[in-house]
Amino acid sequence: MATSIGTLATTPNTSVVVWKDGKHQIRALLKKAGIKARGTFRMRRENSREYVLGIEDGGTVRASRTPGALVTIHRVKTISVDNLSAAQLAAILAQG
Repeated sequence: MATSIGTLATTPNTSVVVWKDGKHQIRALLKKAGIKARGTFRMRRENSREYVLGIEDGGTVRASRTPGALVTIHRVKTISVDNLSAAQLAAILAQG
């Protein structure tokens, strides 16, 4: 489940979101939301149309490189073996 923390604005004097400006906007939105970033943004050559940055407590922040794009938080849910049902455990073990 994704949670939105804001949107990206265009870079001044342009009609697009420049890579550097988008990174600054996302970090500012994270700071405002009280979420700490972890690491650096994924390299542009992997996906030049999307920002992806890891966050503390597991998960990522993602945004498309378009004006007005939603900046969303995607959390990772961690479950210990003790909390798995028999069916879930069997499915994991079947994958080998």
